[in-house]
Amino acid sequence: MRTLSWAVVAADEDPARDRWGGAAREAGVPEARFVPWRSVLADEAEFGSGEYVVCERLAGWAPVNPVGGQAARSEEFAAARQQLALAVAKAGALPVAAAGPVLLMLDRVERDAYLREKGLPILDGPQPEDRLSRIVRPRYSASDDWIIDGWHSRLFLHRTRGGYQVWQSPAETTTTTTDNRQLGRIVELLEPDGVYAVSGFHRCHLINDFYDIRFGVVDGTVTHAAGVVRERFVAKPWYGGRRRELADFVERFGAERWQRLVELAERTAALFPDIRSLGVDLIVDNGDTEYVFDVDPFGADLPGLVGLPDTVGAGLSVRAAVLRALSSES
Repeated sequence: MRTLSWAVVAADEDPARDRWGGAAREAGVPEARFVPWRSVLADEAEFGSGEYVVCERLAGWAPVNPVGGQAARSEEFAAARQQLALAVAKAGALPVAAAGPVLLMLDRVERDAYLREKGLPILDGPQPEDRLSRIVRPRYSASDDWIIDGWHSRLFLHRTRGGYQVWQSPAETTTTTTDNRQLGRIVELLEPDGVYAVSGFHRCHLINDFYDIRFGVVDGTVTHAAGVVRERFVAKPWYGGRRRELADFVERFGAERWQRLVELAERTAALFPDIRSLGVDLIVDNGDTEYVFDVDPFGADLPGLVGLPDTVGAGLSVRAAVLRALSSES
């Protein structure tokens, strides 16, 4: 087994650099070689033959205006990602995520159409009679993300680049609202910014909150899983790596339904075999219905969570599980 050779392409101030450094120490592999996006865009980046290349977002998660400019930022990232792919291929390096499927997944409308065509359950767009029940989010997720869930969301006031004020999430503050009458107008105003809506959905209730289920999938196998409180959107550390809300889910709905969710996450990942690490979010109800809600080509954001037993992620974070898988190939 040779030593793992790998590089991470990231913006200079991207906090993912520190996270990959911690993952390397956790997995017991050499630290990454960091390649700044600016060198890729200047055609100055160099990669080694056989070197694994991990790609992070072009910009950080918190731009000055997270609503306005989504479409423009997505186009910018797409061009940069293609430029990176050419440099990686020329050097004979190994992309951990191929450019084509990454760019498909970052356009949620196109991605959902693709998944629906492959037979996966996907939320439809809101029907006229559902005017007061819809989920609003950016169509493009190359640089940042947010959500307005009309059923149960903590939201804060934000101004779009066109000057319109909207209620927008995720929030570290302030105002809670369940009044969705304005959502149709919001979508109409923000469509040029790359915003769209899907039908609302009554999420399953676990431990006094409404949850989605987020899976980390490495090389086609679920390695990590946790509930995500959708009103917070950002995943938070779980009880020293334990998954209390998942134990509650299995107790209420049974192991058979849980296995069905795992299989759905893996079926989703199987449609993107050229991406080694995916985050797959399923939106589920208190009955027997579940949909694929999101697929993240940058992996699953599950801080503080360790992997499931008998997987490559056992005892490790998601990023460290990816490095363990790459190292075993080396």
